[in-house]
Amino acid sequence: MVRLLPCCALAALAALAAACTDFATPAELTKPTILAVVADPPVVRPGEAATLTTIVVDADGVLAGLPTRHALIETYPGVAPMGALADDGGTVRYLAPDPVPTLPQGAPPLDSVQVEVDTADGTLLALKVMAVLPTNAANPTLARLTVGDADALAGPVTLPRGATVTLEVATEPAAGDDARYAWYASAGAIEYYQSTPTELVVRDQPGPAMIYVVVRDGQGGVAWRAVAVEVQ
Repeated sequence: MVRLLPCCALAALAALAAACTDFATPAELTKPTILAVVADPPVVRPGEAATLTTIVVDADGVLAGLPTRHALIETYPGVAPMGALADDGGTVRYLAPDPVPTLPQGAPPLDSVQVEVDTADGTLLALKVMAVLPTNAANPTLARLTVGDADALAGPVTLPRGATVTLEVATEPAAGDDARYAWYASAGAIEYYQSTPTELVVRDQPGPAMIYVVVRDGQGGVAWRAVAVEVQ
């Protein structure tokens, strides 16, 4: 049986899809970069909660333990945020209201969480949009991630210097038309970094490096992976 979502739900999911198009560029990987803010679940039922996790990386790997602050900010000018935030010893949760308050006519039930992360190179800023809807949602998982001929989900990858290799990712459930992709690498250059499949031109310098991929499903869900690479 097909379940039809109300108009406000469809509008909320469309707004989440629109909010997922603003990516950092691969050039920014030369300094700490917010790869993604992941909410679990990505869409929150009224009265329930979602855990928020901010993924910060640089050219050498994932950065953990950075001072991070969260704040609810206005989604609609002059309209106060409808939910709340809770910090349970370092685990930050978004708490959805129940019932959802009255919003301006036609406004989908969205809250905006501003995230600030302090790094050695300055403070990073990100925005996570949360939809509050009476529906179950889950983040996608990575079903396949290949770097050249290697299964990058199985572990580290070795790449020859100067080679051109194909990068490809797939999710479960399968990504739809609203999905967006982003690749980052200190292992070389990726010209079409918002496509899958795409190509990586491996750098000439040997040594350890990283490849990152983020998939946003257009409905608030996020899947990502960091792949350790050895360039030889």
